[in-house]
Amino acid sequence: MTTPFQVSFDLLPSSGHKSTFSPEGVGAFLSDSFNADLLAKRLQFPILTRGRTLLLVADFGGHHQKQHFDTYTFLILDLAKNQNWLAYQRRFRHSILPNSRRMSFKALNDGMRRQALVPFMRAAAGIEGYLVQFAISKKGGSLFTGPAEDEVGAELLKGWKANVQERLLRVLHLSAFLLSGLSSPGQDVLWVIDEDAIAANVSLLTGLTRLFQRVMASYFSHSLGHIRCSTTGIADDGSLVLEDLAAIADLTTGALGELCTGLVNEKVFPRQGLLTPLPKQLTWKTSLLASWMAAPEFAIRRHTTILGLGPGEKNTLVSTLEWRMYERTFATSP
Repeated sequence: MTTPFQVSFDLLPSSGHKSTFSPEGVGAFLSDSFNADLLAKRLQFPILTRGRTLLLVADFGGHHQKQHFDTYTFLILDLAKNQNWLAYQRRFRHSILPNSRRMSFKALNDGMRRQALVPFMRAAAGIEGYLVQFAISKKGGSLFTGPAEDEVGAELLKGWKANVQERLLRVLHLSAFLLSGLSSPGQDVLWVIDEDAIAANVSLLTGLTRLFQRVMASYFSHSLGHIRCSTTGIADDGSLVLEDLAAIADLTTGALGELCTGLVNEKVFPRQGLLTPLPKQLTWKTSLLASWMAAPEFAIRRHTTILGLGPGEKNTLVSTLEWRMYERTFATSP
């Protein structure tokens, strides 16, 4: 669990597995929209030849008091099917952003990072994978209507502070739900998160791995290979591959948080069947990243879900945000 990752370019033999998202847990109110999205795009990931190792990188935001939503972003891809991106990432690190600078939403005031944003996200656009975002309203309390874990899981949860436990459970349950529909039988899974309060040390990471295995058991109808949980700092091999994949999640998470807060502040939050313009007071970086989310020609799948929490599962409002490109295109940074 403490060794760097290695990219396997092995492919899985065809299994005839039909991808479908679990209706268990959070799947009770998410599976219908995600299964519909799979059926609508049958020639894209994950309905293709699969790699031996499935990577999931998670990032989350919304900690600022002025933000109205907690945001969670997951980037899921087969490493073996993204050799073009891996080759570009090496060139990017050599010629565009050297010196191990990390791309992040908060750090885009730095001139080199700002100039690197467009080429960085253009490369991300070609990833064969799935970028999934959730914006969860801070009003309404917990995402879970009853005890989220059994006695053993509840005991494991005690390793984290009370104010971190809800965030941890959301990340684990949303991850398990996504993997239920995006993994193939026998695939190895590498689950990676940035180092923070959820995985601040090896002890917490060990507990997180045990808890994640218990959560996944309730979502899966097929068996996986090896499941490994790690952080970008522990697992990266010095190439910054995992750091850069995590940065894609970080950048889009930050943009989604600012976007949703702007929509609420301007009282123009999206309604079904209505076209809603972007808020007027967005920063340049969020406007740019929103245009990336909307660009129809990109290979990477993108899915954004907004959850309004109510008392009880049936009162959880689920909306899929469909991005549309009008006039503005993803082109250049200021």
